[in-house]
Formats: sequence, C-alpha cells, structure tokens
Amino acid sequence: MHTSHHSRQLGEPVFESVRQDPRRSFYWHTHGFPSPVAKWNYHPEYELHLICRSVGRYMVGDYADRFGPGNLVLVGPNLPHAWFSDLASPATVIEDRDVVVQFRSEWLSALTQLCPELREIGPLIQASARGVVFEGAQIARWTRLMESMADQDDSARLLSLIRLLRELARCDYRRLASPHYNLEQAGVHSEQVDAILQHLHRHFDRSLEMAAIARWQGMTPSTFSRFFKRTTGDNFVAFVRRLRIEAACRLLLENEQSVSDVCFRVGYGNISNFNRHFKRLVGMTPREYRQASMPQRPMKPAQDRPAVAV
Repeated sequence: MHTSHHSRQLGEPVFESVRQDPRRSFYWHTHGFPSPVAKWNYHPEYELHLICRSVGRYMVGDYADRFGPGNLVLVGPNLPHAWFSDLASPATVIEDRDVVVQFRSEWLSALTQLCPELREIGPLIQASARGVVFEGAQIARWTRLMESMADQDDSARLLSLIRLLRELARCDYRRLASPHYNLEQAGVHSEQVDAILQHLHRHFDRSLEMAAIARWQGMTPSTFSRFFKRTTGDNFVAFVRRLRIEAACRLLLENEQSVSDVCFRVGYGNISNFNRHFKRLVGMTPREYRQASMPQRPMKPAQDRPAVAV
C-alpha cells in the first residue's frame, strides 16, 4: 500500500536544470544510484522513468510506495519526484539503475499539432500532471525498448519514443499524486526562484555577478549562495556556465559565426576559458562540435560518377 503525504518529510524539492541539446528533441540517459541527479527534484520537462535494477522507495508529489525492477512512471512538468534504492552499505553503488527520457511540453505540442494522429496520447499526458505508473504484462517489452534506445541513432531513437508513447497511452496506468496535491504548497512555484531563474536565462550573455543578484533579492552573498545551491542543486557559477555553453551549442549549429564570435555572444570575455569550459561540459571543442554536427553528404554511387580517362 502507498503512503500519502510522506514526501513532505523530504522538504522543498530541488530544481533540476535538464540538459538540452539543440541537435535532439529529447534527452535519453541512464544513471546509477547514488547519483547527483537522484534526488527529490522537479523540472519543467516531462520525464519517463524506468527502474532496471534494485528495490527501494519512490515519491511522486504526495504519493509514496515501494518500487522494484520494471517500475515505469511518467511524471508531468514541475511535479516533485524521487527514487531511493535500498543499499546494503553506504559504500554500495548500483550501476545503470535507471533509464530516463525527458522532453519538453513545447516539443510534444508541436508534434501532436503536426501529426494529429498522435493526439490519442493526450489523455495520458494530462494524467501525468499527477504522475502515472504503468501496469501490466507489457512492462518487460517496454523495458527492452527503452534499454535498446542506447544503441540507436537519433532518428531511430525518436521513432522508438513515439512508438512507446503511443503504446503507453493504450495500456493500463494508475495516477499517483492525490487530486488535492498543491504544487504551490510544495514550494515548486516559488516566485523568488522563478524570478531568479528567468533573470539568468534572459541575461546569461551579460556580466552576471552573484553579489548584485544577492542584493536584488535582499540577501548577503553567502546566504544567496546557500539558497541557490539548495534550490537548484548547483552552485551559481556552474549554473550560469551551463546556460552559456548550451546557448553556444545552439549558435554553432544555427549560423556560420566564428567560434570567437559565439564565445563573446554568450557572455564569455576570454576565448581560452570558453574553449576549456565547452570541452569540459560537451566533451569536445567548439570546432569539433560544429564539425561533428554537420550533416554528412552521401557519396554518389559509382555508376553516377563521371568517367575518368586513363
């Protein structure tokens, strides 16, 4: 049996800044436990969350229950959630515990408008505002499908997600959080947090000083630093750095500006710092990223090539 209202003991959820890649419609990833992303958190993206191994306790809004392998849940935007595995000892690490798919409501709305055949998933998406857990004999098949996306290229992975959402919309599922669960009371829609995050997203390309933002919010720098870390799970400098690098990725794909121009447009004043931070977060240099993201021109078949006199 589940236990309502247990999640309140966890305190206010942490805002999670979900990684965005302009080359992809959604974010597919796996992680173990413990993990920096395995915490009581919320974010504006939908999240399809599969547990592959371990048992423990999970919370969605004011709902709490036990989970095991095959636990598959769809969580709607800004709904707090967490999965905590039972560990044999504090040193225990569970590898590849979760498969997670996160996607934006804007992408889903555009997809269903473009493809009206997909509007059948509407009721499921609406139900996910309270979180839903899927039940039935097909869990094993969906588990294999979500895990197989690891080896698929981008277009195949997109088709797999559309197929998965279509099948999930037709199966049995159960709502989790109670109808009266109040996100405002859970601290999710804090006007102060929203104001700070919106300011950072609008002005990341300018000089941003934590002390100035702390004064704006009526806090000392040290108090603001602790508040920001508790709220977002990240420190102020790292959060702004990620915003700038994500914007740089979009610019590198969208236009032909030089790397140095992109560097200055996203708020960096030093090209070497930009290159170093970009490689640390993305795994390659800006030039390598742009080159790797360029569509490859297919070679013409041999019979179509002009004959060469010998």
